[in-house]
Amino acid sequence: MEDFTYENLGICYWNGSIGPFNVGLVGTGSMLKVMLDIIYNETFREFLPEMRLAAISNADPAKKLPEDCETCPVYRDYAEMLAAHPEINLVIEITGEREISSGLRRTLPDSVALLDHRDIIFLCGLHDMAVVKGNYMASLDHQRTLIQSIIDEIREDIFLLDKSGNIQDLNRTVWQRAGVTRKELLGQPCWKAARLRDGSCFCNQLDPVCPFHKTLLSGKKEESMVTRVNGSGLLQYYRLYAYPIFDMRGNMSHIMVMHRDITERTRREKYQQQQDKFAIIGEISTYLAHEIRNPLYAVGGFANALLRSPKLDTQEREKVQIIVDETKRLDKLLTNMLNFVRPSHGPEGTVDIVAVCRDVAELMDVGYGRQGYNIEVQAGEHLPSVLGDADSLKQCLVNILKNSIEAMPEGGDITLDAAMDGGEVVLSIIDRGKGMNETELDRAFNPFYSTKDEGNGLGLPLIKKIVEEAGGSVTLASKPGKGTTVTLRLQPALDVDLAAKAAEADF
Repeated sequence: MEDFTYENLGICYWNGSIGPFNVGLVGTGSMLKVMLDIIYNETFREFLPEMRLAAISNADPAKKLPEDCETCPVYRDYAEMLAAHPEINLVIEITGEREISSGLRRTLPDSVALLDHRDIIFLCGLHDMAVVKGNYMASLDHQRTLIQSIIDEIREDIFLLDKSGNIQDLNRTVWQRAGVTRKELLGQPCWKAARLRDGSCFCNQLDPVCPFHKTLLSGKKEESMVTRVNGSGLLQYYRLYAYPIFDMRGNMSHIMVMHRDITERTRREKYQQQQDKFAIIGEISTYLAHEIRNPLYAVGGFANALLRSPKLDTQEREKVQIIVDETKRLDKLLTNMLNFVRPSHGPEGTVDIVAVCRDVAELMDVGYGRQGYNIEVQAGEHLPSVLGDADSLKQCLVNILKNSIEAMPEGGDITLDAAMDGGEVVLSIIDRGKGMNETELDRAFNPFYSTKDEGNGLGLPLIKKIVEEAGGSVTLASKPGKGTTVTLRLQPALDVDLAAKAAEADF
């Protein structure tokens, strides 16, 4: 048998055949304001059918009527009121007098309903509940608006997800960066809304490393750190947090996920870690230079002397040559390490960076131009000189170009682009090689990290050290299969004459 419901019967008691009530009020006691509130306040339409005040009778002549009913017809008694207003189909008696209540029950026709002062006690309770609800809803709306405003001002991306990973709510930062309205994202999988700071996609599916999955299983707060490469090929670091949300019964109903961009903080931490490594390397290098280099020179000298001996046969000469080559390689490694940790006194002068770029391009073209490599220099007009040492910057560019050439074994184009940006001279070395993955980008500036079989891992760290000691900075942007861009941001040199004139003017 079908369950009994009002929907099955097709009946809604007061929204069915019963139309609006035309009310006749009998009396003007303390209940008048309550009844007027019930009749005129739209809040009560949620609980009661529509009511219209037609007339008032039996008013207390000593009391002034409220403004809401000053234009309402007022009659001496209810008999006069009913005769003048046949449309009245509901009489509400609020005098509290039994004689009037009894008289109404005897004289009212069947077409007119009656609520006397005893019945309207229930309306009073309903009125109080509606008032409390109104106050509660107003307070709730205020708190909701306040909380939403606070959440919208948070720079981190915040998602409220159901247990399937679909968006139930999110803060303004997310939908503005996604370029759509908040409403369009509700109900969508979270990965459709998540974006990096430049607007590129954070992920293209519900990422298995997202702590959302762990929280779903553990019911506890979880977090993880992930890396992403943005649309420009720059490596970004994010800390992801997942927080369980429980309902009144203690069951997990939602999960809040937050994305926090920690790129700058991570770079600062890595910089400090590198400085600590440099200090250790400096101590080791000093020890190596003292303890290893002198015996190494002796070994190399004896090996060279043996190599010149006519008594060696071919096989013995090959073995001695290996000793000579290896001692040279070890000496070069020691030299690189000492150069890497040798303290610098800052930029030693000014450098015409465009001239340096052209010199290096011409130098590299001699060795690699016939092998299918085209090195082009593009420079903006009137670029200033930069702070630094010309030979050091030239060596930096040579090392970067060698890396680019090794990344393009079949040849290709390499561009050196120099321009002004934000008060700095920006030099970008752009290749179209095999590119770098996230792990390689993350470790590229770590000393002794190398993807080459014979590399010592000091090339990029040394470049970074030289540029930073001149007041600049180095960044890498790369994507697998799409090439790499090494960007040097260099400090422009102040014109000496202008600086002197400025100093004199200040004096």
